[in-house]
Amino acid sequence: MKIDLNAMGYDELMAHGDAVLEAIKKRTFQEGFRAAKQVHRKLTKINAEKSAQARRDEIVEQAKADVAMFCSDLFAPDVEFIVNRKKRTVVALLRGCMSGNVQERGIAKAAPSDCFNVHIGKAIALRRALGSAVPDEYLNAPQPTEVRVGDVLSWTAFKDEVYVVTKKSGIIYDFTRIKSGVKYSGLSYKNLLDSATIIDDSREEVGGE
Repeated sequence: MKIDLNAMGYDELMAHGDAVLEAIKKRTFQEGFRAAKQVHRKLTKINAEKSAQARRDEIVEQAKADVAMFCSDLFAPDVEFIVNRKKRTVVALLRGCMSGNVQERGIAKAAPSDCFNVHIGKAIALRRALGSAVPDEYLNAPQPTEVRVGDVLSWTAFKDEVYVVTKKSGIIYDFTRIKSGVKYSGLSYKNLLDSATIIDDSREEVGGE
């Protein structure tokens, strides 16, 4: 219904104006509340991702320390690790110090949906070779949420789909021309994890690992 303001008296206009202002206040509050909820959801997601990545980092360091501690024991059997990244497996072979014969073996295999990490794999395989319990955090480590230099990425490029890659120099690369399975070199990939998956975050050649 169209309101004819010209037909209203002064008091009627004032009352009508108050109602309009009150409606605007309510609408502004509602919109602000919705916006605040959206921001809260985004922050919650970011914090959860940070927590997952931080926890994975802790587990990787724990796995490295686990293996290093065993290997530093003078009385421990010699251990040989066989890593097959194509099959996403790590095998630990325990050999006799004198004979060199394989006494025990253990194997770790990453699930198809899991990111492969050689350090976690070594810790699992070693414990299985020793007949020790495998900590739950090794078996159920959170998936990485942050792409880092040295991570191996996988993606599927569809026809006419371009993933833009930029450097500080302003050079633009066509993401579809880069072979899936290459290591992340530090280029600024736009919406990287929206298009790609981290399939290996071992980063053995980065930072002396």
